Amino acid sequence: MTAFEDKEKQAIKAWNQALETPISIALDLPEPDETDSGLESTANDFKTLADTLQVLAPELVISLKTSELPRPAFSITDNIRFSAYPIRKELDPFLSALSQTQSSKVELAEPVRAGLDRLDIPVHLKLYIALFCPHCPVMVNTLVPMALYCRHIHLEIIDGSLFEDAAKKDRILSAPCLILDNDFRWTGAVSAEEITEIINDRDPSLMGMETLKNIMEQGDASWIAQQMMSQNKLFDAFIDLLCHPTWSVRLGAMVIIEELTESSPALALQLCPVLIEIFDTQDVPVQGDLLY
Repeated sequence: MTAFEDKEKQAIKAWNQALETPISIALDLPEPDETDSGLESTANDFKTLADTLQVLAPELVISLKTSELPRPAFSITDNIRFSAYPIRKELDPFLSALSQTQSSKVELAEPVRAGLDRLDIPVHLKLYIALFCPHCPVMVNTLVPMALYCRHIHLEIIDGSLFEDAAKKDRILSAPCLILDNDFRWTGAVSAEEITEIINDRDPSLMGMETLKNIMEQGDASWIAQQMMSQNKLFDAFIDLLCHPTWSVRLGAMVIIEELTESSPALALQLCPVLIEIFDTQDVPVQGDLLY
């Protein structure tokens, strides 16, 4: 059973006493999966830790939510998810992140602030950590203020030793490892200045599916169409949107295809062989939308 050590309990109590106002966050839990007992056990550990946190820190309110997320996560804000146990070396960064949500001014170097001010489309950052890694808390403390300052940044913090399937899928060999849009990656410590520079210089065609999905859900579907037309190519991650298990995401992708068909029919036509190739591998609802 995962639990807080005595010194951690004292640290949480002291943190609670220093709070100026209550803090509300959510614990997002995936839909129960009877075929994955390990995930259910991990979700129960998250719930136990959340219950203990609220006892030790009455000023912290944690609401339980069932979500489409593939793993449990403390949603510190709507763009920062913490899929790790807030214990051992990750307790201080977790509590620090919560405290910073109360601050009216996020502490960032001016070059970083200026770079983030130029960011006008969503970016997806995924940070893999390990519970006893001495360098991981530094990266958490680097990235959280950036995401708090710029809501275009969607930050996932994942314990790769806890969620081994996700780490294996993303080819994680060591921690910390930071992944930008499922493409560019850093291993080890990296500065906020370098991260901001790479974010602003990225190639839209290399954006991952989550980033395109966030752009689309913010009402900028036309931007995706315009970017593909400007490069005269279909983005690989866009195909993933067309096959997404959520119907509303597929619908948004179909709206983009309609714009391509009207403005760049030759580019839209390039979809046909791609869709034919993947058609038989899709579920029936997705096949229906691909036919449409």
